Amino acid sequence: MKTLIKITETNGQRAVNARELHRFLGVQSKFADWIKNRINEYKFIENKDFITLSKNLENGGKMKEYALSIDMAKELSMIEKTDKGRQIRRYFIEMEAKAQSRQAPQLPASQFQHTNKNGISEKRIELINTIRNYLKWGDMNKVANELGINVSYIKRIMIDKVHNTDQADKVVKAMYQRALQNKNQLLFNYQEMIDMLKN
Repeated sequence: MKTLIKITETNGQRAVNARELHRFLGVQSKFADWIKNRINEYKFIENKDFITLSKNLENGGKMKEYALSIDMAKELSMIEKTDKGRQIRRYFIEMEAKAQSRQAPQLPASQFQHTNKNGISEKRIELINTIRNYLKWGDMNKVANELGINVSYIKRIMIDKVHNTDQADKVVKAMYQRALQNKNQLLFNYQEMIDMLKN
């Protein structure tokens, strides 16, 4: 589907620039009046439905920007009751569905198949090595708390790559999810820095 409005993502939160949405919808009123009226009229909540940012202008002034949650953007689009509003709302729904399907890809079962009681598959060792590249300080403790197991057990799995059991599989899956989140966050932080340098 053609990109109608840029959707940014930081730490798993997707957002839309309110000014771009206003422009796309073709609203006749001034942006500042439109966004303030919509926030007040529909009781949108700051830091839940939207956040505000201050952008420095070349002339030394400041401009207030609004980053809207996808849900708020969909609601604002619906409120306008125009073809453009319906079009962008469908676009947001489709983009959300795509993002959710990408968010937690399932691991192939073959990566967790047991070779024998004392052995460990080469694929599993390869997966653990890849996971270790994206771990952050404290991730093992967090996973230990989530799973209700001792952190030393997780360390033995992640460092020694031993324990070819169902419990070890649960640990590897949890660590995989944590590493995937870290990787996505790292990529979006880079994109944020690139965007800031361009402005």
